[in-house]
Amino acid sequence: MLNAFKKSKKGFTLVELMVVVVIIGILTAIAIPVFKNVDANAKKNACEATERTIQSAIQIYKADHNGADPANLAALIPAYIAEEPQCPFEADKTDTGDYTLDGCTGGPH
Repeated sequence: MLNAFKKSKKGFTLVELMVVVVIIGILTAIAIPVFKNVDANAKKNACEATERTIQSAIQIYKADHNGADPANLAALIPAYIAEEPQCPFEADKTDTGDYTLDGCTGGPH
């Protein structure tokens, strides 16, 4: 007689499923901004590495030419830089090949 009233425990209850859905939602809400920050940091680091490459090439050029600044970026190619560096994440930006020098460091802007 008791067997007729026992519930079968073969699945999850609705409450258990809802708890799992809420936990997945919370984890997703935390993970999405973290991944966006990783992507933004990678882009920033790649562009900064390109800038450091140009700065190094300018410093070597100046050492070879008695402190004279190169007229433009093309003056560094191919002797100091193999090819014109491009920021891989700013493809829509038009580059004229011109740059300005910072009075303190001599780096391009």
